[in-house]
Amino acid sequence: MRRVGVRRLAQRGATHVALALIVLLAVFAGHVLTPQRAKAHEVVAPVQVGISFSQRRAAALDLNYQEAFDQLLAMHFKVIRLAVYWDDVNATGGYDEVDWMMQAALAAHQPVALTVGMKSLGWPEFFIPAIYQPHVPDGGDVGRDAELRVATLDFVSRTVDRYESYPNLVAWQVENEPFNRAGPNRWWIGKDMLAAEVAAVRARDQRPVIVNVFSHFNMQFDQAASRNGVTIGSLLGFDTDTAERDSVAALRPGDILGFDVYTRIGYHFLGHDGVATADGNWDEHVAKWRAVAETQGKPTWITEAQAEPWEPDWSTYATPKSFAPSDLEQTFHDLKDSGETTVLLWGSEYWLWRLQNGDPTWIEAVRQILREESKAPAVV
Repeated sequence: MRRVGVRRLAQRGATHVALALIVLLAVFAGHVLTPQRAKAHEVVAPVQVGISFSQRRAAALDLNYQEAFDQLLAMHFKVIRLAVYWDDVNATGGYDEVDWMMQAALAAHQPVALTVGMKSLGWPEFFIPAIYQPHVPDGGDVGRDAELRVATLDFVSRTVDRYESYPNLVAWQVENEPFNRAGPNRWWIGKDMLAAEVAAVRARDQRPVIVNVFSHFNMQFDQAASRNGVTIGSLLGFDTDTAERDSVAALRPGDILGFDVYTRIGYHFLGHDGVATADGNWDEHVAKWRAVAETQGKPTWITEAQAEPWEPDWSTYATPKSFAPSDLEQTFHDLKDSGETTVLLWGSEYWLWRLQNGDPTWIEAVRQILREESKAPAVV
C-alpha cells in the first residue's frame, strides 16, 4: 500500500488517550467551522493526466512489472513518474529494471519524470542500502549522517549520468516528500542535504527539478505527515506549512513544486475503524501554495492524487472502505476545478491488480478521465 497502516494513535498507549481526545475535538471543530469548497466557475483547461509507477509495488501485488508497465504505456498518459530504488540498485549491482522501463518508455514516446535519492515511492519510504543506514535518532534529519550524505550524492550523480541522455525524460524529482517525516523511523531530509542533491543534479543536467510535499489538510492529516508530530502549534494550525515553505525555497524559476494529495485515509483508533477525510476546503490550501510558487516562476504539479484506497491494513484492501472509484473521479475533478493543470494519479498498480482479479471499475474510471482530458497538451 501507499503506506503500511496509518500512523496509529492507538499504538501509543493509554498515556496518549487524553491527547488523542484533544485531537479529535480539534478535528471536529475544524470540520464544523471550515467552509465547503468553492468551485471555479470559469471554463478550465484540459488537464495533463499522469501516473506514478513502482516496480516494487507491482511485485507486492503479484504483478509482472514489465507486463504492468506495458499496459500503462498503452493508455498514453501525459507523464509517468518512475523511481530508482537505491537499495535495489546496490543489491543487484545495476539498474536493470529502470533501464528496461526507460527504454520501453522511450520506444513508446512516453514522457517520464524520474525520482532520485534515498527516499522514494512507497513504503518504507527510505530505500537506503544496509551498509549506509543512518546513525540518527528516530524523527531525525538523515542528512546529518556524513557517510550517508557522501554516498547519497554519489548515487544521485551516477543515476543522473546514466539517464540524462534520454530525450523523453522531462524532469528529475529529487527525493520524495523530503521535508515530511516518514517511514518506520519517521526520518526526514534537511534543507542542506536536499540543496546538495539538487546541485548535483543541476551540475549534470538542466531539466526541471521537482520537489514535492505531502499536503496537510486537517489535524488528522497533519499527524500522518508532520515532521514535528502533534504539538500545540499543530493543534492550532500554526506550523503545518513548514514543508511547503522549504520546498518552494529549494526551487529556482522553471523548477516544479509538487503536491501529494490524499483526501480519505482509513484508520484504527481505540478499537474503532474509521475514515479520516480532508476538510471541505482542502484544495484552497493547495491553491495558496500554487499561487506562491507561480509568482516566483515555479509551476506546480499534483505529483500524487489519491486514486486508490488507503486502508488501515491489508485485510480490506480488496474490499476497501476508505476510497472508491467514484472518489477517484471526484478528487480529480475537484483538482481540475481548482485550477490544477498537471495531475499524476496514484494507484496504477492497484487498478491493474483489481482488473486482474475481475474488477475493472478502477481502470475504467481512469480511462474515462483520459477521454475527457484527451486534448491536453504534451508535457515537455
